[in-house]
Amino acid sequence: MLTGKFVVLRRVEPADHPHILRWQNESVVFRWMDYVRPFTLDDVNESEARAVTEGHPFIIEAEGRPVGRIGLNDLRPRDRLAALYIFVGERESWGKGYGRDALMVLLAYAFDIQNLRLVQLWTLADNERALRLYKGIGFVEEARLRDRSWIEGAYVDHVIMSITSEEFSRVRLDYGI
Repeated sequence: MLTGKFVVLRRVEPADHPHILRWQNESVVFRWMDYVRPFTLDDVNESEARAVTEGHPFIIEAEGRPVGRIGLNDLRPRDRLAALYIFVGERESWGKGYGRDALMVLLAYAFDIQNLRLVQLWTLADNERALRLYKGIGFVEEARLRDRSWIEGAYVDHVIMSITSEEFSRVRLDYGI
């Protein structure tokens, strides 16, 4: 269990799978995560089994209840890097700082415990809220991949971002974690 200012990150349990299913099929989460088809409980069960063997998946808990998902995947131990994913699935939990806190906790885990050098992510270029959050934490835009996703009748670019352990250490001091 990893503790932040507002959230706790804990391992995913089978009892969380119905929450994950509901969150991933929630229209706003579905759009921003760039999913291509609705999920079934079998999909979630398979995905979570794979996530445990291929990465470090966590549930974001706030106020004593699960509110979202975060984790590391695409681990490259030789290069000391991994990819990050996150979403807060409970609408009433949006805008309360839980995503920022969860990111700070996961990055501390990535750099301190997993000894990573770099954490990367991608997001849709029109996800301005996520881009503000990532930049505010210290992520740097590395690339823009043009026309990568067909969404709602138009192509949307992907933005690739990363943060190094050194960049995170500066932001971390200000955040106090």
